[in-house]
Amino acid sequence: MHYTIAVVEDDPDLLEILEYNLKKEGFEVFAFERGEHFLKFMSEGKKPHLVVLDVMLPGMSGFELAKIIKGNEAYRDIPVVFLTAKTLEEDKLKGFELGADDYISKPFSVKEFIARIRVILRRYYPQRLEAFGLGELKLYPDRFEVFCGDKKVELTRAEFKILQTLLEKKGEVVKRSTLMDAIAPFGRETVSRAVDVHITKIRKKLGECGKYIKTVRGVGYKVQE
Repeated sequence: MHYTIAVVEDDPDLLEILEYNLKKEGFEVFAFERGEHFLKFMSEGKKPHLVVLDVMLPGMSGFELAKIIKGNEAYRDIPVVFLTAKTLEEDKLKGFELGADDYISKPFSVKEFIARIRVILRRYYPQRLEAFGLGELKLYPDRFEVFCGDKKVELTRAEFKILQTLLEKKGEVVKRSTLMDAIAPFGRETVSRAVDVHITKIRKKLGECGKYIKTVRGVGYKVQE
């Protein structure tokens, strides 16, 4: 099971941006524009791995919602991150006093936001390995599973490790030598051409998702949309 994130944000544009980028990174996302909608979600017994709250919500504020979350025995151990345009020290202190794990001031970088989310998740769930994702492509290291959309893709151990290495360095060029080192435990051949053969097989098995693997001539490969 991969990480689930609940986001409560009344700005529909920002909510859409956060939902899109979190899903792109492999998270399952539950998005709400009002605190009351999230409370209904709670009442149905659903429990995310982390909750992101805007402080200035219509009706019930993020602070009030956090107090309810931390007062609920089933939810109190879930990490909470506040988003807010408020920058006063007393507001931040109030958030931390309510049990917040982080307090992110608007405007903020989406990349930094996701990085901080990952840090908190690693702290709370150290035994779990995160899913790596790009578009419809998802890879789960802890389950040794790969999906293109809803279709499960069967890869060999070497193919899986190559794809994982590429996804870990998403957007970066990965040299053939680096990929060769990654598959060394699986009995790789001693020539870099072996990596090219594996890549060809991975692309074929991924089907539509094979398009994410780009060749950088004379250097190696990278994954990007």
